[in-house]
Amino acid sequence: MTAHTAPTLDVEALRTASDSIEALAAVLGDDVEWIEIDQRSQPQAPAIYRGRDAVLTMINEAHERGIESRVTDGFAAGERAAMTVTCTYPSGGRVVCNTLADVRDGKITRWFSVQAWDD
Repeated sequence: MTAHTAPTLDVEALRTASDSIEALAAVLGDDVEWIEIDQRSQPQAPAIYRGRDAVLTMINEAHERGIESRVTDGFAAGERAAMTVTCTYPSGGRVVCNTLADVRDGKITRWFSVQAWDD
């Protein structure tokens, strides 16, 4: 009898993707919960986006402002993943985001990140 192993998240594919937005969109679960903590959205009131459409709207709005995002490091094991995402503004300023993700069937179902950026 062969044990069935659920697919895990392919972090390397996200890291090397030429279009990180399309790559990320392909691995977001429909019911994803995206949580961000930073200078504006502190732990007592984090920014929370629920559902694939809400997350993609937020990411596309950042992209339309000229922000480029790349997964610069990370790994996945089973139903968990950890990544560092680096974003660059057109002005050259950067945002660094460290993320823990829950994964089900190779799709991200929960994204919890803490981020900091240049002033």
